[in-house]
Amino acid sequence: MSRLLEKSKFNIDAAEVLIKEYLYAPSVHCSYYSCLQRIKSILPDYYAISFSQIDLNVRTGTENEHGYLIRFISEEIRRNFGFEEYVLFKRNIGDLKEFRIHSDYKDIEITSDQSNKAYRKALDINKFLNEKF
Repeated sequence: MSRLLEKSKFNIDAAEVLIKEYLYAPSVHCSYYSCLQRIKSILPDYYAISFSQIDLNVRTGTENEHGYLIRFISEEIRRNFGFEEYVLFKRNIGDLKEFRIHSDYKDIEITSDQSNKAYRKALDINKFLNEKF
């Protein structure tokens, strides 16, 4: 198991613990990063794209790393698993990313409902990625 995959599992576990401790904003952060780390761990294993190549692609491209990873895996989902799976994945990861931006950067309260919704989306995304990759 790659260290990044292990971190992904730590983050989803941390999100659950944080929710139980009423720490809703950081739980959203952990939910999102569990998915992003899972996505990044797929590229070397399934597409022979090393972490250093990912870094180079990001440095020489126009996207930040999050955008690059999400776009890459989304295109692969569309190509290999169909348009419906692609649309569902894009919606879920987009929602989760938006939740994380609100949680990390907006001067707003993050509620239990929002935190749990982010956690459930992260579980669904990780389950999908684990089944397909």
